[in-house]
Amino acid sequence: MLSKPIRLQLSHYFIRNSKSKTQNTLKETPQTVFQNRLEKFQSRQQLIKKKASTYSWLRIGSFILYLIGFVYLADRGHAEVMVYISLAFVVLYLYLLKKHEGLKRELRLLDNLVDINSDELSRMRFEFSHLDDGAIFFEPNHPYHIDLDIFGRHSLYQLINRTSSVYGSKTLAGWLSTHATSKTINNRQVAIQELAPAIDLRQQFQAEGLSEKLPEAAQVQQLINWLNTEQQRSNFGLYKVLLPVLATATLASIVVSAIGLVSIGLPALLIFVNIAVLGTVFRQLLDITKQTENGYRSLRSLKEQIALIESHSFNSPLLSQLKHDLTGNNQRASKTLRELSNILDNLQNRSNLLYLLFNLTLLLDIYWYLKISRWKKENKANLESWFSIIGEFDALMSMAAFGYANPDYCFPVLSKEACTIKATDLGHPLINPGKRVSNNFEFTGRGGICLITGSNMSGKSTFLRTVGLNSVLALAGAPVCAKAMEIGELKVFTSMRTQDDLEESVSSFYAELKRLKQLLGQIDDDRPTLFMIDEVLKGTNSDDRHRGATALIKQLNRQNAFGFVSTHDIVLGNMTNELQGVKNYSFNSTISGNQIHFDYRLTPGICKSFNATKLMQLMGIEVDA
Repeated sequence: MLSKPIRLQLSHYFIRNSKSKTQNTLKETPQTVFQNRLEKFQSRQQLIKKKASTYSWLRIGSFILYLIGFVYLADRGHAEVMVYISLAFVVLYLYLLKKHEGLKRELRLLDNLVDINSDELSRMRFEFSHLDDGAIFFEPNHPYHIDLDIFGRHSLYQLINRTSSVYGSKTLAGWLSTHATSKTINNRQVAIQELAPAIDLRQQFQAEGLSEKLPEAAQVQQLINWLNTEQQRSNFGLYKVLLPVLATATLASIVVSAIGLVSIGLPALLIFVNIAVLGTVFRQLLDITKQTENGYRSLRSLKEQIALIESHSFNSPLLSQLKHDLTGNNQRASKTLRELSNILDNLQNRSNLLYLLFNLTLLLDIYWYLKISRWKKENKANLESWFSIIGEFDALMSMAAFGYANPDYCFPVLSKEACTIKATDLGHPLINPGKRVSNNFEFTGRGGICLITGSNMSGKSTFLRTVGLNSVLALAGAPVCAKAMEIGELKVFTSMRTQDDLEESVSSFYAELKRLKQLLGQIDDDRPTLFMIDEVLKGTNSDDRHRGATALIKQLNRQNAFGFVSTHDIVLGNMTNELQGVKNYSFNSTISGNQIHFDYRLTPGICKSFNATKLMQLMGIEVDA
């Protein structure tokens, strides 16, 4: 456990950096801030490594000196002095151990802070393949997971995720997979805006969470289940009497035996009595350690993260409410968890040689058995609720860090008209800004459909994903890759990457039909659906494709939905004369010699230039002019 002085020292370090950062933030880009922090933490890291090494050598040196002194005194029969020097050594060794452990913990935090800022710089270079891809949250049949790269390699999750807890990553994944209400979106936006400039709080929170290896969700749940199980208490009164009596008697017998007043048999007899008493709680303690051995480490990070929240004041309603849920009823969750963590730490270290030595004389097992039983009786801690609250803080801080790293992003305005999407300089958040092409766009109206035609590789699919990804971000409460954006309270559905399935004997065309059936089944009167269909009915012949696409567009035009349909079938563009709310947009290319040029700009109207023939010629396929 981190000692108080070490924690204060690290906190002061954050404060010093915070003051200097505040003076320069207006002049510094996020990249400069991350680079400066990386260098400062690396410098501090080297200093603490040297200190930790010094204390490690002091521990070894003191042990060697103690052994030499012990042998020397034993050889000359100075039993009384041996007792004193042994006690002095134990005190010194425990002091050095505590200092060393504190330095090691601070070093772990600094290691995490170095990694955090290094990862931030990697994200700014769009290099995040080494980061968690959230693949465990991917759902093949989800309305938009597969098409919008929400999870997986080079995904939105990798770009946003800075969570450091099981519940945090689960919460963030949930927000990216479902659409919040307008009230929730507004509350999250205000909270994220408050957290974004609080870089010290965010990074220390993340570093604390990463200090322990993240357990699996099932392991955390096992810990929670154990806490919720009623403790079987028996012989408590007897243990309360035996503990001080036997411990005092054993220590006294060792002392009087050492000075020669009684034989060695008395302390040996008492130790055998202690072993018998310890045996009565052996099975109970073994069960406790088995049920908590994997999940208990998460308590160390949880209590430190809660302590950070408890010590910080918030203004936004959501953050204030979350903090109140941790500290309400004059309860300090961090203090309660610190006590539990300390108890479980000691129980998990029962195999330690030093623990075994003291256990035989001081009955430590009985002491910790009484402590854990009393804790469970007196503390009705809602641990699962605390994990969930910290998980929500974790997800909010991830989105805040995402916003901080992208200061040119904006928070979208929620429109009162549900079927609405308007954007200025809307860009794809997973494309490097140096290569990204942004577009202005405005589309409204129930049943509205944008028919997007265009030549190959001109940007149709990328534009659909741009709209989809930013809509997912907006409806989760996060900032979006745009100069300005307005969006209604929608739900998103995509049909873009339909593939065949040999195992299920499903062709790509049939897979697309199943996807479109899923789309039609999702549409209801509760909340409009924003759909994106790429290369509609591409798996069949041109006549069937045209007839089927026409029928689908007419059906969608009557539904509580609106969205985008990309196609190579320019004849579909004539539907603007038949149906209200249908509009034509296109992406075009120009051919100059053997070069095809794309501007990736969305243009009103049907595509006027196609390049399939030229592309085939460039690939060596002989096509008649």
